[in-house]
Amino acid sequence: MVRSGTGNWILRHLILAAAALTLAAATQKPALVTALDTSAQSYYNDVVAISKLTGRDTAMDYYQRLIEDEDLVGSAAPSDYTESMWDHSVSTIVRLDLDVANQLVKRSFRPMASIRGLEETFVQSSKDGTMQPVAVYVPASYVPGKPAPLVVFLHGRPQSESQLLAPQFVGDLAERTGTIVVAPYGRAYYDFIGTESDVYDAYDAALKAFSIDPRKRYLAGYSMGGFSVFGVAPVHPDDWSAVMCIAGSLLGSRANRVVSTLSKTPFYVLTGSADDSIPTQYPTATAAFLRDQGLPVTFYSLPGGKHRLFTLLPILTEAWDDMHHGIVRSPVQLTTGLMLPGAQPSTNLKP
Repeated sequence: MVRSGTGNWILRHLILAAAALTLAAATQKPALVTALDTSAQSYYNDVVAISKLTGRDTAMDYYQRLIEDEDLVGSAAPSDYTESMWDHSVSTIVRLDLDVANQLVKRSFRPMASIRGLEETFVQSSKDGTMQPVAVYVPASYVPGKPAPLVVFLHGRPQSESQLLAPQFVGDLAERTGTIVVAPYGRAYYDFIGTESDVYDAYDAALKAFSIDPRKRYLAGYSMGGFSVFGVAPVHPDDWSAVMCIAGSLLGSRANRVVSTLSKTPFYVLTGSADDSIPTQYPTATAAFLRDQGLPVTFYSLPGGKHRLFTLLPILTEAWDDMHHGIVRSPVQLTTGLMLPGAQPSTNLKP
């Protein structure tokens, strides 16, 4: 039991700590904007040469990130975030995007094997030789030579790999399970169509850079990425120990290929009942279809959960743990014969 006096002291301490964090964030914001301005100018002056490294289609994407980050620095926290959580995410996104631009301007790319914590690096495309950005999180517990789980995580739209991995809770999941997380950018191509090789290049680079447990190599995707896993996984189905779909769905056009190539692969399908971007019946139908086809699948639905990833954290944590432990909980309660969607919704997604 905590005594009243001690409880009051703890409360005062927490209030002062929160105030200090708010003051620190406020002090940091002008410095972040200045750094973004300076980096954007250097990048723009060099964009023609940079386009030869990244490809012309996406050379301006990384410049645009710096411009948009300036607005992000001054933005209010979304309704699902506390101010301190949002400030952490924003400062991390800015740090990673500045690093992407800096590596391109300097023509100096961080070796993936040297990464600890959350950093950006580049992987050379096996398709066209261009350099493509990848966000990588390596937990503090990782020791070379000791096999660790790997999650290749596909981002949503509009979203980047830096925005996907920036929130603290993603790092917390990785740290708690000793998991290396790799998030390829995919050149912002819709549904990762045409950049499947970028995903596998990032996967192969991780296998070379780190000691990865061959029994724990997972493909996960959120929002658009949750649709994309069903297009990416069948390309090399034997690479994946399991597949996780978060706020996404299997499309009817992909169903036969998924069933024929991934019949033994466990699937973990997550949705929020109040998802305001991807109708919750889409992932529900996905789980029911996979179950009815005899595939191992677990379904998680969070009452009141929305589309924003943080709102799904309780079931994300449960699914993350189940996946790592190979636990499958067949959703016997789901209705049989639900219709798979024919296409992704055209509404603006809200990562």
